[in-house]
Amino acid sequence: MSEEETKKGLFDRMIDMVSTRDEKEQVEQAQKEVEESQAKVKAAQYAAAQASREDAAEKAALEKQLKEANERAAAADAKAEKLERDLRMQAAKSTPPSEDAAKWEGKYGRKAKAEESEFITTHELTSEETLSHLALKYYNHATPPYWQLIYEANKDVVGDNPNAVHAGMMIKIPVLPDELKDKE
Repeated sequence: MSEEETKKGLFDRMIDMVSTRDEKEQVEQAQKEVEESQAKVKAAQYAAAQASREDAAEKAALEKQLKEANERAAAADAKAEKLERDLRMQAAKSTPPSEDAAKWEGKYGRKAKAEESEFITTHELTSEETLSHLALKYYNHATPPYWQLIYEANKDVVGDNPNAVHAGMMIKIPVLPDELKDKE
């Protein structure tokens, strides 16, 4: 090996060392930037999690308020229904029979009151059923004379509106009078 090659090799080695130092500095700088970025991401994630927890707590508080309001509304509805029922019963005791009731009694020659009737069964209404459904089920007819018989026998439960039946009502099914029985 000549002296020139040795010098060149030494010179090249020094260049390599200098360039390696610069590259190391660049790598270190890039690592610092990555660490700073990661710290910023973690801070943002923490802030988002904190906001999410606060939102969840606020949402839970609102849901609790809503539940309480719904419970109060349901209680008020139940109280209003009871008062309406009481008023209807009080009004029914103090008012003369309606023309419809008189017409019904005259047409079929009997009163269709629960106290005076015999019953086939008691039926608990489902949400899909009406008085017509019950008349069809028990009498094989859904026309007015049949469902009205059921209505008149259960007026104390149903109230003044035969369409106001709802799930859970216990409806008595009266025995069908002779004039409504099918003739063969």
